[in-house]
Amino acid sequence: MPTSTPTRARALQVYAEHFAAHGYRGTSLDAVAREVGVRKPSLYHHFPGGKETLHAEVALAAIESRGADLARALEVEGGLAAQLRAVITEAVADPTGATTSFEQHLFDSLPELDPGARERIEQAYARRLLEPMTERLARAVREGELAGREPRVLCNAFLHLARAVDMMGEPGPAAEELVGLFLDGARAGA
Repeated sequence: MPTSTPTRARALQVYAEHFAAHGYRGTSLDAVAREVGVRKPSLYHHFPGGKETLHAEVALAAIESRGADLARALEVEGGLAAQLRAVITEAVADPTGATTSFEQHLFDSLPELDPGARERIEQAYARRLLEPMTERLARAVREGELAGREPRVLCNAFLHLARAVDMMGEPGPAAEELVGLFLDGARAGA
């Protein structure tokens, strides 16, 4: 991997902004190069695989950042409900909607990528986001906090519900209500 330079860092930032606004197909290396203040061949110097390499680095960095937020949220003291609230407020909620847009574009971009890049992104997403959340919910099932349900289903249900907080303004009160709703349903039959 090429060493980090101000041009390289700026290209990653600009690409992420363009991608969040326009998606994979709508983001051009020409526009990124212009905004960074370099010629397009310079981007290929920093990202030999071109757009796909740049895209994969931006996607993996975003997943890593979100994964770090999730890991911190899952370490919050106070039990499952407190951790789920922290997941929403610290790792999922974005009242601006920018993260939701970015993640939707990321999902939509997967079919556009070569199989290797797609697999790296999918594996990183599973490893950093889905697996820790699924494991925490599996532990809650094992400990009897939640009904004996499939933890992967619980994980996906919770994360989809958590996304709704973006549309509800201030995440704190909405998170409290959403966690209560989720736990009521997930505890049914426990």
